[in-house]
Amino acid sequence: MDQTSGSDGLIDLEQSVSSRQIPERLENWLLGMSCAVNQQSQEQFFTKIRVLKSIDVADALQPVHTEVMQFWFVRPLPLLALSLASGLLGIGIARWMHSADKATGPLPQSISRLVPQIEPPLPPPTRDQLTRFRLTQTLDLLRSDSTRVSIGFTSVVVDPRWTTVEFFAGWNREFEANADKEALLFTSGPTFARGSGNGNLAMRLHGDLMLANGLWPAGNRAAAAGRAWVGISHSGDLEFGYGPLTSELEQRLRVFIGGLHAFTNTTQEAPETYSGVYGEMRLADVRIVYGIRPDGQLELVETADGVLLSDLKNFVSSKGFLASFLPDHASKSRLIVPGKRPWSYEHAVWVSGGKPSITQMPFLLKIRPSQEWYDRQPAAAAPGPGTS
Repeated sequence: MDQTSGSDGLIDLEQSVSSRQIPERLENWLLGMSCAVNQQSQEQFFTKIRVLKSIDVADALQPVHTEVMQFWFVRPLPLLALSLASGLLGIGIARWMHSADKATGPLPQSISRLVPQIEPPLPPPTRDQLTRFRLTQTLDLLRSDSTRVSIGFTSVVVDPRWTTVEFFAGWNREFEANADKEALLFTSGPTFARGSGNGNLAMRLHGDLMLANGLWPAGNRAAAAGRAWVGISHSGDLEFGYGPLTSELEQRLRVFIGGLHAFTNTTQEAPETYSGVYGEMRLADVRIVYGIRPDGQLELVETADGVLLSDLKNFVSSKGFLASFLPDHASKSRLIVPGKRPWSYEHAVWVSGGKPSITQMPFLLKIRPSQEWYDRQPAAAAPGPGTS
């Protein structure tokens, strides 16, 4: 077969391919493939076609064209396209997995500076750090008449974040309080009156108490509405205000001590509904003070005997309290620190002015570490609180 016939067969083959109306997308793909294949591969490819076209084109033009088309173009192209697509997909997945591995590795220094590092929560303070006991202090004051007075006092600074308050029920339990190993300290609560109420205690409170071990509503609702309160929120913040326990306060606070006398308050004026506990008091006596410190902590103070309320006002001002509140005091004054400042008969004689029979109390307020503080202790720490 001469070369002219071979060339004609190649032209017929190309025309036959065109007559098959190959889709435009496939034609573009073929064009790209032909550019990618080197010249030598193209010559080998068309040499094979010329060999197959060595038969007489005039005798069997269309059948030969059809067979060659199906053999060389129609069948291999979909398989080749599928292989190419699979290869590209595999390369893409491999690159993606490689980049994912890099992303989980250490962050570059420039990025790590922008990403905030999550610090573990700080451990709670030790038990000894929950309170600061200060025994036998003296504060010298200048009165308005230019005379001077020295006020002796003992105080305990309490961290409300990690402490709570319990109702320590029962008449004359001071000596039991001395031996309570769980308590940080004991102090006085709101005033009360003997009468029916609170079971065997037979007394009526003048303020609401919501404490770690229960709720004790005031028996005298008018007194509760006209007095002040100090509380601790669920987040451990110290709060104070006026009036009885409300549903809103019950949701926000975990400790509420009502029925208090608002002695001073530098942050707000008392509402018209506030009546307080004490009027004009001219007698010198022992005082218990709840002092709200600027650092958010609570300072419980028991003064020496013989302190006038006018001198006490100068005292709390010199201490820098944001606000100060008076619970039951005088003969009902209590500031017991187990192991450091116990209650004694001599102390009862001292606070009562020689009449210990009038010192009887139906309850105390027990301050102890909070349940959260216990939960954050190592397994070897002391067991959690019990019920008073």
